[in-house]
Amino acid sequence: MTKKNSKSEVKLRDDAAYRDLGVKLSGSASDGHEIGLSHEDALKRIFATDCDLQASAFLSHCLKVLKGDEAGNAGEANDERAFMLSIVQDLAPRDPVERMLAVQMAATHVATIRSARLLACSETIPQVQAHYTGYNKLTRTFAAQVEALRKHRTGGKQTVTVQHVNVEDGGQAIVGHVETGGRGKDEK
Repeated sequence: MTKKNSKSEVKLRDDAAYRDLGVKLSGSASDGHEIGLSHEDALKRIFATDCDLQASAFLSHCLKVLKGDEAGNAGEANDERAFMLSIVQDLAPRDPVERMLAVQMAATHVATIRSARLLACSETIPQVQAHYTGYNKLTRTFAAQVEALRKHRTGGKQTVTVQHVNVEDGGQAIVGHVETGGRGKDEK
């Protein structure tokens, strides 16, 4: 049995993230980040690039957007660094545009959750209005980023199937998906 928010639970999550990503993040935003790699190509694998410079820059971009308490200052339980890297890795970017978009999407998600937290803690109407506006803009931005990624991956192509049906005089046509064969639930 694991206690909620216990140090052993956090340690297990940290070790699992390290194994999956090949990157162990320690230190903090205020004291400096320490990056441990299980193999020298770990960052290049996460960001799907052969360029060391790009991999290092993208890691830096992921760290820059986090507040201090999201980047190690408040302890491991609130640390968003490994989460951001895991999202980029899961999106499996295929080219430079997708790499940049994946980092932006991870940052937008973290900012959206941050904004939702601020909205939940709002105590005055002006605070609620300000945080609701920010939250709404971030969720719309994220949806636009998802759509941009989809369009980029598919070349912007959309598939539309058009079928022609000829109906003779006295005939009837059914518009929609029709399955034939088998019996209905009530038939025996």
